Amino acid sequence: MQGAKPLAGKKIAIMVASGFIEEHMTDVQKALIAAGAQTTIVSPEIGVANGWHEGGWGHNFFVDEKISDVLPSQYDLLLTPGGARSTATLSGNAHSRRVLKGMVEASKPVALTDDATLMLAEAEVANGRKVAAPEAAAEKLSAAGAAVEAGPVVVDGELITMSGTDGMEAFITAIKAALGVEPEAETEQAA
Repeated sequence: MQGAKPLAGKKIAIMVASGFIEEHMTDVQKALIAAGAQTTIVSPEIGVANGWHEGGWGHNFFVDEKISDVLPSQYDLLLTPGGARSTATLSGNAHSRRVLKGMVEASKPVALTDDATLMLAEAEVANGRKVAAPEAAAEKLSAAGAAVEAGPVVVDGELITMSGTDGMEAFITAIKAALGVEPEAETEQAA
């Protein structure tokens, strides 16, 4: 058994820009912190990044590290929540694309939600990948060589993608599994 904090010592980069889907970040962040992981918000934004919550601006989140200073070797997993504004900003940022590409090429777990999956095409690492993505992103991902599959969560090796919010529990479970936590271990801890 891995103990009460099975993700102790694991470092998670949460890559966001203002306009990210707040729940996609906070729900996963809370679960990972509860399991002992250390999360770091990385962003091209200076100081704070503003979430998008229920159709309007949400909370401000302090940026822990500038994306330009991030090296993929520093982290065990990259989480990038969707959000049209956030995805557009991150996709247009060379450092964001470099970090995503570096994580994928190093075979480290990468978890993307909704339109953040478009970053796979922007970072030129979509070819041959299976992803869950919203309809609006499907055409661009397919053109980049990705296979867009039905279902809220798709796991393709170290790549974990979610479309919508219906699969949040499965998404979190897949992220933990990618970090070495077996589902049985979670069940034992909950008992």
